[in-house]
Amino acid sequence: MHVIARWGLLAAIAAAMPMAAETTKQHSSLFPRELGERARANKAKHAWAATLCDGIAERAKPWMQASDEQLWDMIFGPAITRSHMVWSSGHCPACKRPVRMYNWEIKAWEHPWKTRCPHCREMFPKNDFHKFYRSGLNEQGVFDPKKADRSLLFNTEHPDPADPLHRFGVDDGEGYIEGANRWRFIGAYLQYGQFRQLILAGIENLAAAYVVTGDAAYAHKAGILLDRLADVFPTFDFATQGLVYERRRYGGGMAGYVTYAIDSTREVLKLALAYDQVFEALRDDHELARFLAAKAAQHKLDNRKNTFEEIQRNIEDRILRDALRRPEQIKTNYPGTEATLAILKTVLNWPANRAEVLADIDAIVAKSTAVDGLSGEKGLDGYAVIAPRFLTDFLELYGRADEKLLPELLARHPKLRQTYHFHVDTWCGRQYYPHSGDAGGFATRATEYAGAHLPHNTTEVLAGSGLPSSAHSFFWRMYKATKDPLYLQLSYLENGNRTDNLPYDVFAADPLKIQADVRAAVARESFPKPGSVNKQGWRIAILRSPRDPDAGAVWLDYDSRVLEGVPGHNHMDAMNLGLFAKGLDLLPEFGYPAVQFGDWATPQARWHTMTAAHNTVVVDGKNQFGGAARSTLWADGNLFRAVRASSPEQVRGQQYERTVAMVDLPERDFYVLDVFRVSGGADHAKFLRGHFGTVATEGLKLAPAADYGNNTLMRRFAGDPEAKPGWSAVWTAEDRRGYLPKNAEVRLRHTDLTRGAQAYTAESWTVWDTRSTEDYWIPTLMTRRQGAAPLTSTFVGVLEPFERTPRVRSIRRLGLETPAGKALGETHVAVECLLEDGRKDVWIAADAGSQGGALREKTSRLEVRGEMAFARWSAKGELEHLAAGEAEGASAGDVSLELTRKAAYVELAFAGGRAVLLSGDARDIKSLKRKGKAVAWRAQARSQRSSQP
Repeated sequence: MHVIARWGLLAAIAAAMPMAAETTKQHSSLFPRELGERARANKAKHAWAATLCDGIAERAKPWMQASDEQLWDMIFGPAITRSHMVWSSGHCPACKRPVRMYNWEIKAWEHPWKTRCPHCREMFPKNDFHKFYRSGLNEQGVFDPKKADRSLLFNTEHPDPADPLHRFGVDDGEGYIEGANRWRFIGAYLQYGQFRQLILAGIENLAAAYVVTGDAAYAHKAGILLDRLADVFPTFDFATQGLVYERRRYGGGMAGYVTYAIDSTREVLKLALAYDQVFEALRDDHELARFLAAKAAQHKLDNRKNTFEEIQRNIEDRILRDALRRPEQIKTNYPGTEATLAILKTVLNWPANRAEVLADIDAIVAKSTAVDGLSGEKGLDGYAVIAPRFLTDFLELYGRADEKLLPELLARHPKLRQTYHFHVDTWCGRQYYPHSGDAGGFATRATEYAGAHLPHNTTEVLAGSGLPSSAHSFFWRMYKATKDPLYLQLSYLENGNRTDNLPYDVFAADPLKIQADVRAAVARESFPKPGSVNKQGWRIAILRSPRDPDAGAVWLDYDSRVLEGVPGHNHMDAMNLGLFAKGLDLLPEFGYPAVQFGDWATPQARWHTMTAAHNTVVVDGKNQFGGAARSTLWADGNLFRAVRASSPEQVRGQQYERTVAMVDLPERDFYVLDVFRVSGGADHAKFLRGHFGTVATEGLKLAPAADYGNNTLMRRFAGDPEAKPGWSAVWTAEDRRGYLPKNAEVRLRHTDLTRGAQAYTAESWTVWDTRSTEDYWIPTLMTRRQGAAPLTSTFVGVLEPFERTPRVRSIRRLGLETPAGKALGETHVAVECLLEDGRKDVWIAADAGSQGGALREKTSRLEVRGEMAFARWSAKGELEHLAAGEAEGASAGDVSLELTRKAAYVELAFAGGRAVLLSGDARDIKSLKRKGKAVAWRAQARSQRSSQP
């Protein structure tokens, strides 16, 4: 909800717009008559199009049944305080049960001027507010509270003044007050009921009905609402007249018209598009001018509205140009404001200003795709989808008008090709997105593609209002411009693996051609299953097995900052670890801040963003400071894959670096190796939190301990101040969200190999979601080291998801030495894992910041000249796999690998005296020998690669 826009571009767009009250618009800019004709042609040919066209007309029926006078009277003025919530952290005054945030029910057509408790179903306010409102209308037909008859302010269910409930639930527009509590029933109703459900939805639905039917009666009704709204629209200023979380001027410079700025953006956009849709019908509607001129004379309005030109000037100057003059009124997440300003200019003066608008579009696309195809805003399946979704609607509007636009934009902005891939690449098993930043809820799934809204039935299309752009049509345009089948595969997938009814777009020139193209695309190849990805701009890495990418994923979000000028919604969560496996999110994020307990400044909301609320390390009890972050190692292998990332600025220390590796086990299983190096401060606390459920430890002597404190929401600490490396904890998941088959058992084991550390169990607070007050205490582990500053710690752990029994039989940390036998320090790590089938894995992870030579683990005889090595031996002691990352060479027993340079990653499999290069560049291999003799090897084709654990 907090957004901070970059104002340089906005100022330029606003400055470029002529402010003269000239009526230059002569025709519809984005909705020419041909579109309506095409909609009617599609209706005649296709049942789905008929359903949509008839449904659009049906939605407009309530307004068509209202008189012109009734529509004119729907518009209200700014005198009553509008409120974003009845009471953000409140309860019902009747039943006393919590009703937080947006949970009050408002249905303006069914229950005008009322809000309803979702629990006891009581209606508020208890007075006849509409009668009170009518009594306060001034000469201009606008409510003035000083004129209103306050004798009407009583509970109509208890009219006797002696009745103790006579004043219960009474709202004069400024809320019902009971002691220190205030419920803004009317303030919220005005925003969500009267404005959005009656006025805005009326304008949108009537305009849409005109386009698809060609019946000017719909446009006439929309014109009444548009013109009367224009009379009062510039007088609205939410910054001074409205409340969010019971506060004025909320959001740092953001204003808004009838509603908060982030909502006003979409509302102004909808008003502009609706005006464009009905413009040509209004121009020829002489009855409209007669009606509006009579109302202007009756209420002594300055604009007499005797001609269409006067009506046109009223709407354009007081809605469209007013927003262009005051972009702060529509300030929102990028690119909402900028795109809306461009569309306002388009509606007003296209095609005369075509060059100017296209320059704006170029700037919008460039910034919207700057970070791996996205804007850089965090909240991976939340706020991060705003830019791609806005682009979908925005570019489809223009692409429909200019077939060359999209190919030209792709040529000038190649990152646009990444935009809709991003949320495919980061979608894990088509079940989960990493909840990085303000997104999601605790352990929630995401089973729909997030990068665009692709409707899958006509009911879903009609659930909204107006004439929504079709993402299916836009994706078809992207396919035509790029020949990338992903766009059509997404349409097919999100349409329930069918082509029926595609593209759900009444304006589609050839729906059957689109359906045929989709069928051909999915026949050629199935929907992609992305492997490991490292989005270095957005700074998130996801490790997945090429054997079965849907089996599970490990992710590392390695920064906590945003780009300059890009809205945030980031958490203080650098080096945060996540893990999906067995159908569950086993290291869940708490998700979107719990703002329903007051606002963003409450302890509950702040907790969800704090560093200590994430699976990372906290230094000296403080939140991270932000700063540059980068990945310093990337190993995308078949059996083994790893990422390392660094950002010491986060803790203002010398080192803050996490290395994570994923190793395949038989069938669909895997385990995770985790090394976190920290240098700086005097107190290092590493946190891990599992799913709903319980945690049991082994190897610890726990006793009640002091809470961690530092303003965190954790409790019930039990600790072992002298924890011995090798202790473990097993989370047993409780499938409270009902994602798993009945009787499924899912567990996660963490084995801790950190030396000189304390170990604790605890509980951490969270909630079901942001609409709920149902809270939970989640099992938590804390591994902690304390000492003199600057303290250096190396946290080492192994994570294994499993069902009934683990596949890793034993885990231990090994020592490392130089080839000359000199012991290396604590920051260098070697881990041995013995598997249930007798095989053995050994992993070496050097401290790259302090190591320049070779490292050797003497029991396994694994050695690396570089930063990382991994080897697996069979139960008989035969080498099966050897891998090296950021290395010049490696050896395991009597096998030695010599590389031509410091290679990013090389992985080999051995069998029958021969080797196969599974990952890496064949040109990097200088020699491969066993006992000094060359070993025959070959490179495996990429399409053939799969792990064989």
